Amino acid sequence: MERLKILVVDRDPHFIRMAQQALGDSYEVSVAFTKREGLGKVKGESSSMVILGYLEPRGDAFRLHKELRENLKNNRVPLLVVDVCPEEHFRKGWRREEGMQMDAEDYVSRPIEPHELTELVGEIFQRISVKPVELKSIWEQVEGVLKRMEKIEKVLVK
Repeated sequence: MERLKILVVDRDPHFIRMAQQALGDSYEVSVAFTKREGLGKVKGESSSMVILGYLEPRGDAFRLHKELRENLKNNRVPLLVVDVCPEEHFRKGWRREEGMQMDAEDYVSRPIEPHELTELVGEIFQRISVKPVELKSIWEQVEGVLKRMEKIEKVLVK
């Protein structure tokens, strides 16, 4: 069975290494250190999820997010944003601007422990997974619709 592929885009080698170690047993982990490298990997590989962290220059993470969401092929790929800790926002040049909201399945701030990252990724995959519908369930729904249609038909024929 093919493992799900996660692309981690972040400029911090410590975070990248932690994500690889935490997720590597369960998922195929690919990494990118820049917006350009991240876009190239998204276009060249079929990722099941993108974990988007801190990028330089300021705003590159947001621009990458925007390009992912605008691209028809990738706009359905789940996105987990792992931001720098709030205390670093000013130092890293982070500022909240109108229109700079990210459409992501989840958003967390650092620090994040390896087990927390693994659990969060698993929860996201569980939330977005499409459960196969059993044939019996579909048949029961069809029977219910047919019974309601028969009742409507009887009322109309009277």
